[in-house]
Amino acid sequence: MTPSATDPDRIEPGAGGVAVRRIGLGLGLAAFAGMQALGAPQGLDDKAWQVLSLLALMIIWWVSEAIPVAATALLPLALLPVMGVVRPIEAAAPYADPIIFLFIGGFMIAVAIERSGLHRRIALGVLGVVGSSPAAIVGGFMLATVLLSMWISNTATALMMTPIAIAVCTAATGPGPDQRKLMAACVLGVAYCASIGGLGTPIGSPTNLIGLRWLEANGVGLSFPQWMMMGVSVIVVLTPLAWLLLARVFFRLPRHLGDAAAHDVIKAQRRSLGPMRTAEVRVVIIFLGVALAWMLREPLTKLPGLSGLTDMVIAIIGACLLFMVPAGKPEKPGKALLDWESAERIPWGIAILFGGGLSMAAAMEATGVTLYIGSQIEGVGALPVILIILAIAAATVFASELASNVATLTAMLPVLTAIVAATGADPLLVGAAATFAASLGFMLPIATAANAIAYATGAPRQGEMLRIGFLLNVLGIAAIAVAVAVLGPLLIEPEGVTG
Repeated sequence: MTPSATDPDRIEPGAGGVAVRRIGLGLGLAAFAGMQALGAPQGLDDKAWQVLSLLALMIIWWVSEAIPVAATALLPLALLPVMGVVRPIEAAAPYADPIIFLFIGGFMIAVAIERSGLHRRIALGVLGVVGSSPAAIVGGFMLATVLLSMWISNTATALMMTPIAIAVCTAATGPGPDQRKLMAACVLGVAYCASIGGLGTPIGSPTNLIGLRWLEANGVGLSFPQWMMMGVSVIVVLTPLAWLLLARVFFRLPRHLGDAAAHDVIKAQRRSLGPMRTAEVRVVIIFLGVALAWMLREPLTKLPGLSGLTDMVIAIIGACLLFMVPAGKPEKPGKALLDWESAERIPWGIAILFGGGLSMAAAMEATGVTLYIGSQIEGVGALPVILIILAIAAATVFASELASNVATLTAMLPVLTAIVAATGADPLLVGAAATFAASLGFMLPIATAANAIAYATGAPRQGEMLRIGFLLNVLGIAAIAVAVAVLGPLLIEPEGVTG
């Protein structure tokens, strides 16, 4: 049984069982104590060394999930003032960064879409268009998943699509090898495309918002359409490659199974939805209004009274409207499109995780840790830019196989800052490569919640996930490097700051 789509714990699970968590807890404390006992190396003062010690502890705890990752993210708030590194208000300020409220507003909109049932209508509509041959079934589920995941949580998308995929595959053929292969290809396609689709928009994945905030801190501001230029280009390349691997290379699906039966299931589920309800129509209107405002934000800010309009403000306005607009019939009188009972189940832990990462980044900047790390890796500057991008993407992708995607990118940010300082590489190229790569972990069931959902169905085997996932990781790294290297410079204005 898969968890509920409204489960608040949206942070992907890490590698650990109880033993790993216990080892990680002790190892993190030992690393902190050991570094403090050794003392700061030449070139760092005591405060900077305390920050690095705390960072080592947090990385170990994030990777092992010794305690919940959001709880680990509270450590800067508790310890940085005690250690005398920064004042309490300076440690707390990053936890209220606008990017966090962009995430909160965007996720409330996603919850309303899910609550209204609109997401299911979109998915079944796509499947009705692409057809019902085995390869088309896989492709249809992958396309629907990509489109939804650009706007809705990767986990929620996988949770919603996987049961539909299982129902269609069961109807398409009787029990046997063909059914297992089709089902494995479908559920893996859903899992992989939930991650791939999240690259497409700034709100498609929490890691995108973390990366955007890092880019802004390093002088690069990307508009919604600019982000989509790079993200969608990776999607357009990687989604067909994933389909080919699943449908043609690894599972070699037959041309025909029980196409009519599968088609009948899709038609039946579409009929069961009936006409669009009032709530769905109103959610569509608000969602399209928010999306349009995000895309046209730059010209909108030139209108009188809208100079302070930001992506965060747009998201919060959209969320507030959802609480005010009535759902209409056949809902209960006075019931709004979104209520607080539903909204409070959004992943508040990720918001805290954002804040912890930003607080540590600010402390590292203030104490000179970033410059010190940069001085230690100056030799990287001799490498061509494309090799730097490839190295960053590869390191991030394979690290995300064992740690949560959000924690992986959060831990990578200080390294990215140091690389930029040491090599003079453009922050856009470095930051975008790591941000996109953090969402792509395809090998292990523990890499993402979407992978775990697919594996839990029993259709894909561990060996299949390892082989397909490794190759898809490699293709993803290459696609990211090419997209960032080719499109990144086009988004950089002469003064070095974009939209």
